[in-house]
Amino acid sequence: MTLNVKICGIKSISHVKACVKGKAKMIGLMFYNKSPRYINLKTAKKISNFSKNKIKRVGVFANANITEIKRVTKNVELDYLQFHGNETVGFIKNVKKKFKIKLIKALKISNNNDIKKISRFKKISDYILIDTKIIKRKNLSFKKKSKKLNWNLLKKIKDKRKLILSGALNTTNLQKAIKESGINFVDVSSSLEIISGKKNIKKINKFLELATKL
Repeated sequence: MTLNVKICGIKSISHVKACVKGKAKMIGLMFYNKSPRYINLKTAKKISNFSKNKIKRVGVFANANITEIKRVTKNVELDYLQFHGNETVGFIKNVKKKFKIKLIKALKISNNNDIKKISRFKKISDYILIDTKIIKRKNLSFKKKSKKLNWNLLKKIKDKRKLILSGALNTTNLQKAIKESGINFVDVSSSLEIISGKKNIKKINKFLELATKL
């Protein structure tokens, strides 16, 4: 079983090179302007053009409107759009119809009731990214930090082919995460950073090296 990896929050071509070399499947370009991983259209276009035919490019949005999505997709070539906010099923359907592009819907899971959301979005999304609720941290400049997901919650899901596992994954817990969740596609971001929003190539290399062995 091959473990697929999406590395989110890519901000430079050197990051892309490390992802391609390490055989990651996707990179995430952040268009949510409140995120420390946000990049402008000029940088995103440069990264996208370099990445074409090398690795799949995902544009990440949160509660964006159609106008904003159109502005980005008109300027930056993408393979997927990912929605990480409170988007409804109707909104996702509208985006798919309007932009004719593959979609990833992120869902924040903390209990069994949240698990029920997955089936509603599964029919219209190419992938469902399973994340956990974000916790607030005081006295930190970025105020928000990823939290590990309760992987046992995912055991009841029978068909996991369209699922991507996220939530504080790192080299220490990766093997346990995929074993307990039964998901062979992971999304990683903050654990590969030296400070919030700034990736470290050595950390990228180490994570991808481990992923190829699992």
